[in-house]
Amino acid sequence: MDNNNSGVAIRRTSSSIISPTNSTTSNIPVEDDEYGEDFDLSISSHKRKQSGIPLEVAEGMTGRASMEPSLEQIADDEEEGFISERRQSLPRIQSSSRLSSFPRPASPIPEFDEIFDGENRRFRYASSIKFLSTRNILILAFITVLAIVITIHTPSQPDPGVDVSRPVEADAPTEDGESHFEDVGPGLEFYTEVDHVRYYKSPDKMKEMKSEGPTPADRELGGMHVFKNVCLTNNIDAMSYENNPTTSLRGLIYFTRDQEHNSQRCVPCSNSENMDRWDGTYEDETVVKHKCGMNGLHTMYATSAGDWSSCILEDENTQLMKKFGQTQTPTSVTSVHFFQAPTFLLQFNAFDMESALFDMLMTYLPFWKKYEMNEFPFTSLISHSVKGCISHSHHPFCELLHQMAAFWEVQDLSWESNENTLYCYKTLYYNQVGYNRNLEHEGHVTKEVFGGLRENLFNRFGLPRRRTVEAREKAAAIEGQDLLGTKIILYDKTSRDETHWTDMEAVITEAKSLDKYKDVTFVVVKDFDDLSVAHQARTFNEADAVVMVHGQHMANAIYAVDGTSFVGVGCSGTVPLIGNPRFMELMDSSYKHVSKCKEDNEDETEACTVCQDDDHFTMTLPAFEKMIDDVLINA
Repeated sequence: MDNNNSGVAIRRTSSSIISPTNSTTSNIPVEDDEYGEDFDLSISSHKRKQSGIPLEVAEGMTGRASMEPSLEQIADDEEEGFISERRQSLPRIQSSSRLSSFPRPASPIPEFDEIFDGENRRFRYASSIKFLSTRNILILAFITVLAIVITIHTPSQPDPGVDVSRPVEADAPTEDGESHFEDVGPGLEFYTEVDHVRYYKSPDKMKEMKSEGPTPADRELGGMHVFKNVCLTNNIDAMSYENNPTTSLRGLIYFTRDQEHNSQRCVPCSNSENMDRWDGTYEDETVVKHKCGMNGLHTMYATSAGDWSSCILEDENTQLMKKFGQTQTPTSVTSVHFFQAPTFLLQFNAFDMESALFDMLMTYLPFWKKYEMNEFPFTSLISHSVKGCISHSHHPFCELLHQMAAFWEVQDLSWESNENTLYCYKTLYYNQVGYNRNLEHEGHVTKEVFGGLRENLFNRFGLPRRRTVEAREKAAAIEGQDLLGTKIILYDKTSRDETHWTDMEAVITEAKSLDKYKDVTFVVVKDFDDLSVAHQARTFNEADAVVMVHGQHMANAIYAVDGTSFVGVGCSGTVPLIGNPRFMELMDSSYKHVSKCKEDNEDETEACTVCQDDDHFTMTLPAFEKMIDDVLINA
């Protein structure tokens, strides 16, 4: 038994019952830890509430009855007989005539049901109201409000998913990490959204999407396009092309029902043509029976992600994609990541720094200048050319983009390297690969914008020489130095399995012995790939002239000072991208191309090369002298 209830005897005191509103209630004696046979406790409203007796009734009872404290504490482990004997010794309540009809209780404090049975149960409701003091009402109100709040924020079933082909409240916020369901007939649409990315465990859990675009990102500037509700794939054949492997080719899945009866709808056109316009007409369209897209972004059509995945697995389509060199990943779609935030597709050839500079940056520069002054229209970026390009990659072109703050605080999205996940985008910004490769769009990149970019890079890399001739002359005057002497950087590429100059160091040694070159410093670079990006930048910045075999490292020209002389050496007559006169005009520099000697060059007055084959060449001393003399004139 409970010691707190079983060991208490009640007697009527001379002052009768203490009123619960009496200020002396603070003097009510409290129950001792141990009970003696003569223990007395004056009853209070608190103890009465514990016993279940209403206040009015208890007052009436105590006013008419005499109770003597004679009940000793009874332990729970006492024998049954002893308990009965002790109960028989308890005094009985001297009932008045008003209470004579009540059954005699078995304990000094009767239970509520024993008192109010039968016709007197009407007291039960009234007595329960008395228990609702102001404090208790407030407690009950708080509990009720809390229960309502919990009910509201705990839905009986997850929120319905969103039909991406017919979005409902497209701009409505969605809690990160929520799962969404929608009854769509045979199955359920299901996705989990985290950080504005919806993750579908199966393409069958998505409804049909409807693509839009391309539309110009800016009406005044060309080269950047906006697509809605599209997916991207990667061309895995392009990275193993025998000539000019590249990481700049993507497949674009465009969702529409216009091509649903075309069995080759999911096959992209080959990469054999220059596709400079989305609405252009190209040869492969007669084979695949749909539009090809544009450079870097080859179009495929489907009604849904699942439809595209099924279409590419058809044997005829698989073989045609291999023939075109357009095998795409993922090859079998088992999951979809659908990015809700506006995303920029960073696309370039990671195997060729020079191509990346001209194919990507020369298109993006005017947009960068505009967004830098205002606000970027996209909040995230995806690069399948180099993973983590602007967040942690040390690729030379990525480092350049990072140092120039090409995207400021735009988030670099991560992606998984597998053949089963398809990446889709609610809004995709595409900087068209090669749009301004040859700088043919007059005014797209101005000298002011390009000069500002280079000033930015000079400062970020801490390059020693000022960009302009005027700035260098002013700095030399302040430091008490002169600008005499010429430094020429030479690169033969002998350490690489490419075209290289086999006897470069030997001919340089001979030239150094000539008096006319006593103020010339010749610096030979064995392999630029052994140097960090900052070291490469500094090497070009310190040069008055650069003589090197054709290759991607010529893109480091962007770190050279105004007035630098560039010479490309090789067997081919093809001029590299930096040799474009428009680029040299932006650089305030000059370029000379040295290639295979003509058969009638018997007097050796021409600066040219003697080619053993397409990949190896030499240069005679007279030809080398002619080349260096021309450099010194322009330097």
